[in-house]
Amino acid sequence: MRPRNRRSVCGGLIVAACVQWGVGLAPVAAGPLYAAREWNERRAAHLLRRAGFGGTPDEIRHLTDLGVRGAVDFLVDYEEIPQDHPAYQPFAIPSDRTLRKHVEQLGVRDELERRALTKRIGQVYRQLHQLQMLDLRAWWMERMVSTQRPLEEKMTFFWHGHFTSGFREVKNSEWMYRQNAFLRENALGSFRDLLVGISQDPAMLKYLDNTSNRKDHPNENYARELLELFTMGEGHYTEQDVQEAARALTGWTIVDGKFKFNSKIHDPGVKRFQGQQGLFDGYDIIDIILKRNAASRHLATKLLEFFVRMDPPRHLVDALEYELRLKRYDLRETMRTLLSSEAFYSDEAMFSLVKSPVELVVGAVRLLEVKPEDVHALALAAEMMGQNLFQPPNVKGWDGGLKWINTATLFTRYNFATGFIKGSGPSGRPDGMGMGMNMSAMRDAVETLKHDLSFSELKVPHRSIVSRPQPEFDPTVIIEAEQLRTNEQVVDHLVERLLQSDLDPVRRERLLEILSSGGPTDRPDPRRVSRLVVAIMCTPEFQVY
Repeated sequence: MRPRNRRSVCGGLIVAACVQWGVGLAPVAAGPLYAAREWNERRAAHLLRRAGFGGTPDEIRHLTDLGVRGAVDFLVDYEEIPQDHPAYQPFAIPSDRTLRKHVEQLGVRDELERRALTKRIGQVYRQLHQLQMLDLRAWWMERMVSTQRPLEEKMTFFWHGHFTSGFREVKNSEWMYRQNAFLRENALGSFRDLLVGISQDPAMLKYLDNTSNRKDHPNENYARELLELFTMGEGHYTEQDVQEAARALTGWTIVDGKFKFNSKIHDPGVKRFQGQQGLFDGYDIIDIILKRNAASRHLATKLLEFFVRMDPPRHLVDALEYELRLKRYDLRETMRTLLSSEAFYSDEAMFSLVKSPVELVVGAVRLLEVKPEDVHALALAAEMMGQNLFQPPNVKGWDGGLKWINTATLFTRYNFATGFIKGSGPSGRPDGMGMGMNMSAMRDAVETLKHDLSFSELKVPHRSIVSRPQPEFDPTVIIEAEQLRTNEQVVDHLVERLLQSDLDPVRRERLLEILSSGGPTDRPDPRRVSRLVVAIMCTPEFQVY
């Protein structure tokens, strides 16, 4: 079979690697959103990469048997599939205000003692939330790996990068989890419901300062990002629109950790927004935005860049924008159309995107069918490559694309491949916490503060996500399950499993040399097979999907 060309999307060192390995460049063209004309295992694999995190041979065969429409329905209508992975259970952390109020009730009169106690409270409070964030990141990584509903998590991941909030600014781990749960619950729902919900989300209200937005001192931060990043994009609004939207959003705030509309700080006056005027509130602003072509076009572009290709051609954006309006911003039906379209499976779309660190890590674990034990290490690996879940670099989120690849991150990707295959062994960190923290020290700090405060509600949390040493990858599981008897069969299977494309004979021979480097054997040597897996994971092709 003639090898499929891949577009050079690698950049930096990886471009040189592409030249070395002989990776070609694909032409630039695209078709509209008419239904896919053919269906095969390669297209099923592409669907699982983009609408999930990659598929195993069994999963690919299953979707191939369903046909394109059945395969897309299987992924899009994921509520019909049981969710075996448990929801995250946040542990109780008394609010900072509750702890400080308790200090006041103690009646500490010495100012120095009072300041020292308040400082300790702040330190323990922050550490408890940092601890929960570590667990939350690990929980989500594990869920992405183990889920039987990949599109649910992939859409949640998409919205996580679109409606961004960062724990460093929010400082409340439970709010971050609640935002994540909200995005998951509405991942394929109505875009209007998403906009209203995220505008009333405590983490977002705190992150973009709408809690400080009041009629006498309007704060424009959230209003600006609502227009620029979340809905219409630059050039489609004026400074007056930002100011008037901010006025309309006054009073949308947080009370006791939940959204509350406070009429006392809301500006009830007439607003002039996008050429209209009235006694607008936040709901009115969102409804006006959604009537603008700029809103549907902005969302169409974002969806195409994430699921299909960077810099999508105008006619493809036009087609998806039309679908969004035709479907009244129903995301489920819009995605059903997109994932069933010929444009989605075109040569220009296949292998045209660079894997984000999370997609790289989660995809590797899923494709090799490894049970993740050191789940905190998986989250840390993604962070070291540049993607720390729940902490985007700024409100724009992660740039993505070629920005994922530079000298440092490419080296880290290679190190992940090696470390993951070798495992963490008996020296793993079952009690480790990262971020310079230690569970024993945390327990001592909480118990000491609890005693000093006489505050029984302050408890050492029970960690629901505990990492264990990651065993070394055992390739014999795959070798025996797939009945691989020769080195040639091993190479062909692992290339298909991990790269899901063909290799030219010269490059295939290079991989075969890894298995025969120690001399001939009667059967595939597991140690050499493990080295082969690392080599494949370090190829340019494994960095794209």
